Amino acid sequence: MTDPISSPSAKSQANDIAAILQAPLVHWKKTLAGVLVVVAAAGGYALFGVYQKSQVEKAENELGGIVTSKAGAERLAALEALAKTAPAGARDGVLLEIAKTAQGLGDFAKAATAWQSVSGNAPAGMKTVAGLGYASALAKAGQDAKAVEVLEGLAVSAPKPFALAVDQQLAAAAEAAGQWQKAISAFERMKTNGNVQNTGYLDARIAALKDKAAKGNG
Repeated sequence: MTDPISSPSAKSQANDIAAILQAPLVHWKKTLAGVLVVVAAAGGYALFGVYQKSQVEKAENELGGIVTSKAGAERLAALEALAKTAPAGARDGVLLEIAKTAQGLGDFAKAATAWQSVSGNAPAGMKTVAGLGYASALAKAGQDAKAVEVLEGLAVSAPKPFALAVDQQLAAAAEAAGQWQKAISAFERMKTNGNVQNTGYLDARIAALKDKAAKGNG
């Protein structure tokens, strides 16, 4: 008589039962492994965030030290070195100081480059301020036509509170570039928008520019 437990069929059933009993343990281990991977990743991301924050704070502290302890060309050199290593969260602040310092030293080309970098990443309001700085530096560097291009872009995209500042600078740059009609248009917008009280001055400037345009001087 065959022992039912030692028969091939019984052994197969026993193995199946064992496999079924072990399955939750195996899957639990796999699930736990997956959870641990997610936790490790989350922890790593959190640590990276802390690291990034510490790097920004470090760069900001270095920036403060440079501004308070150095001046002139020495400050500019230190700021340029810091800009190469500063994380994104602190770079715009460094670039703003570079623009300010370079402009103070009369290095308008370098100031223009710094302003342009800030304007490329800044939110709307700050983008306009940086754009105005960029155009101003270009004009002072003798690149009036390029300044006009920048300001025309700002005239379209700048928030309404900046309209007067943009048109004032555009009128000046366009006149310096000999682009009379663009200067006239900027003055006329200032008058139409009611942004200035002294409309007599605007009328005089518009008349003078129309006279130049009529004479073919640009």
